[in-house]
Amino acid sequence: MIILIYAISKEYHLPALLFILLFGLFLGNIDELKNYKLVQKIHLVNFNREVFKFKELTTEIAFLIRALFFMLFGYLIETAELFNSDTIIWAIAITIGIFVLRFIFLKLFKFKTSPLLFIAPRGLITILLFFSIPASQTIALANKSLIIQVIILTAFVMMLGLMKHKKHETGE
Repeated sequence: MIILIYAISKEYHLPALLFILLFGLFLGNIDELKNYKLVQKIHLVNFNREVFKFKELTTEIAFLIRALFFMLFGYLIETAELFNSDTIIWAIAITIGIFVLRFIFLKLFKFKTSPLLFIAPRGLITILLFFSIPASQTIALANKSLIIQVIILTAFVMMLGLMKHKKHETGE
């Protein structure tokens, strides 16, 4: 069905990802739409079972894609970029800023801070946005080293925070 939506969208020059998002909303909220005739024709018990299997499959595929991305990311990192002393102070400051702002917003909206505070990953989207900046609009300080260092630092903080939360949760 996803491939069909993509093909139709491509043929009519429509935003495919938007229609796939709408399809996902439909799948995830089918129980809310049971009053409509089209949805009443669907056997909801079997349909919900298939949607659950699809959700499991999607979760596994998402993990695989993330693993491949980070393996490629690690392969392409040069140690000189990782240990660039010109940008490490800025990377630490940006990382602290990310988590301070996150803490302020969590408190402002009265959310529990742990473990949400630590889940502030940077990765694929950050890199894609960085590489989409035209060369004429770049600044020397915001270079590849800075982006890599911020990604590594936020991943490290997230790892430590989740490990601490897990130990706290299990009582160790």
